[in-house]
Amino acid sequence: MENFSAQWFTAYYVSLGALLLSYGIYLLFKTSSIDTYLKTAAQEPKPPRIWRTVLKYLLLFTIPGFILSFFPFSWVELLFSIWSLFIIYMAGQLLVLWPHTSKAILAGGEQVSRKIRYVAANMIIIGLILFMLTYLLLERTQAA
Repeated sequence: MENFSAQWFTAYYVSLGALLLSYGIYLLFKTSSIDTYLKTAAQEPKPPRIWRTVLKYLLLFTIPGFILSFFPFSWVELLFSIWSLFIIYMAGQLLVLWPHTSKAILAGGEQVSRKIRYVAANMIIIGLILFMLTYLLLERTQAA
């Protein structure tokens, strides 16, 4: 079970880190087109379907990670899983309260572009942190 847990988190960290890093760079360079997309999506009565799908799959991968963080018990993986659940909860709230979220997006003006760049920078940083967590996990499993 310990070997499976290490393999799970290695694959999870690398894939999520690569996705966050690549999409963060994409958001950074395509801020104006994302801004236009957000303002178009905000005019719809329901949140974009892709956002719900992304949260659903993130939840489907976080739950096994949460369980596997106990075999063997690892504070790092447990905190990462709890953090992921918190992010899913916060993003889910934005989707549940979509009428208010869409009004805030439409009223945001130029602040929306600044927030997109802020989110992009955070995605890049978190992606790099996930690669560092992968390195620490591999070091820890090789030492054992």
